[in-house]
Amino acid sequence: MKVFIGILLATIVNFLMGVLGLYLATSTFVIGLAPNNINSLELSTFDYIFSFFLKFFVILVLTWILYKVMPLLDKPRKRVLFIFFLGSIFALYNEVDLFWSDVDYLWSTLVIIAESINWLITAYILSRFIKPRHLGAL
Repeated sequence: MKVFIGILLATIVNFLMGVLGLYLATSTFVIGLAPNNINSLELSTFDYIFSFFLKFFVILVLTWILYKVMPLLDKPRKRVLFIFFLGSIFALYNEVDLFWSDVDYLWSTLVIIAESINWLITAYILSRFIKPRHLGAL
């Protein structure tokens, strides 16, 4: 039950940070760097729910991977870095189309940095709830 609560809390925080990022991108000076069609996004409730469940699924898979390599990740810092690096790789993969699209490199860099910070916070939350059970682990 503790693991499920950790996954759910990490998903909620990750989702809300994404919504905050969308709000900041559409209502601050960053809008000048954003693609032209970001203001015309009309997101429905289904889009938000679908996004939440996709994030939940990704975090669930990351937690499963974390359990598979848990003997190697005995310290909280190692668990945070493990999830952070995997999440950052996902963020980079998400922006891989920057090489052949008309999106500005600065915008893609900002998105990758913001998503990496989001995954760092998510990793910290997961590391607080998911701990190894072997002797000598913290």
